[in-house]
Amino acid sequence: MRTAFLPAFLSVVLLTLLTACGSSKGVLSGDFTEYEGAFDGVAVELSYYSRLLEEPVVFGSGVVEEDTLKVDLSYDEKIPRWAYVSIRHPDPERVTLSGRSLIIERGTHYTLDVVDESDFLFRVESEGVYAHLFVRSKEVELEERELQEKLERLRQQAEIDRLSGSHPPDEDDSSSDTEREPSVHARVLDWENMNCTDYAGEYERSWRSRFFNPNLLEESEAINEARKQLDEFYEREYDQYVRTLLDSSTDPIEQLLLIERGFSIEEGELVQIFTELESELPDHVVEERVELPLTRFHRQQERRLAYEALKLGTLFPSVDVTLMDQSTTSLSSILQKNTVVLLDLWDNYCLTCLVGLERYRSFYPDFVDQGFEIVSLSIEDNQIDWIERSEELNFPWTNAHAPDGSDGQITKLLGVRYPRANYLLNSEGCILKRNLTPDELLDFLGARLGS
Repeated sequence: MRTAFLPAFLSVVLLTLLTACGSSKGVLSGDFTEYEGAFDGVAVELSYYSRLLEEPVVFGSGVVEEDTLKVDLSYDEKIPRWAYVSIRHPDPERVTLSGRSLIIERGTHYTLDVVDESDFLFRVESEGVYAHLFVRSKEVELEERELQEKLERLRQQAEIDRLSGSHPPDEDDSSSDTEREPSVHARVLDWENMNCTDYAGEYERSWRSRFFNPNLLEESEAINEARKQLDEFYEREYDQYVRTLLDSSTDPIEQLLLIERGFSIEEGELVQIFTELESELPDHVVEERVELPLTRFHRQQERRLAYEALKLGTLFPSVDVTLMDQSTTSLSSILQKNTVVLLDLWDNYCLTCLVGLERYRSFYPDFVDQGFEIVSLSIEDNQIDWIERSEELNFPWTNAHAPDGSDGQITKLLGVRYPRANYLLNSEGCILKRNLTPDELLDFLGARLGS
């Protein structure tokens, strides 16, 4: 007990002495003389978003003048926290906004350092006690940016090729001359004699399910390799780095800062560490930075349990949805009129969802007269935004809205927070399939309804 207590006690004493001996005013500065006025007019702000106040808190802001930046920071808390430096360039021809997370400490000097002038990439160095936790070398910063840009270039080109209807030839790809192999969902079964429980299947985990990347657009080997390289970089420079520091740390402040980043730390371990920190940190820190995350984790756990409960071969919960004419209808009433109904969640900003919905258009007319219906259920928070987007998309099937958006009763019942789920239901509400890609849905409809 004494061994564990002593380092924590010494760290608090050290921080108290540091803050007591120095000024509580910090400074954020930068010297850009070598760039000869290229950064004059650049606006810099350091802030964080307070979940307790539900609004941003600004510690200081300023503008680069005559190649010099100096911003006085008004951070008076004894416990450091994560903050964000946002940097805005006045020239519309340049990248207008960049940023960087950092650990802000009382009475500490921070220095902006240019990593790549042409791409407006900065890093922040600091003399603080805890600032070293996530300060990377210029070489590492440039490696990350290079990997990110490589992946983005390949993805943009793939999207351009898709929209133009062209696809660069692949010497090793002969798939263009062959038909797609049907999925397991194309099997014909004895539908009339099956009960709901006959559809029971293994639960498919949500967060890391392949449905989140359903490969609606075939991705090249080059894209997959670029993504792999970036993932390996993050694993090395973030996940393993945090894991090593956390395993050796006995300082509650350092532990708090590390888990607030949350890189590759299992939720159960995060909850355990947060719970232990409740007795080691000041009450006001516990209220904002321990109790709030714990509450959020518990809510996530409730959603996960709700999601896992909706297995194949179980009945979907009864929900009421809003239609475009602002009338309300029950999902059960739609189910009763059809043989098979796809409930597909979406919102205005989910590209994967929108691509999938467009794909449905190609075969929806083939099955609508045979008892198939789609209910595209938007969980957009702003109902007006949903209406405007729906008028633009003009879906030929039932288009509905979850009354309380992404954090309402429907999403809680389904255990989802983001529009990345679909459910294939029969007229009684039995879950036949879930999280099908468009091609898998087409296979099932061909087998179930005939084509």
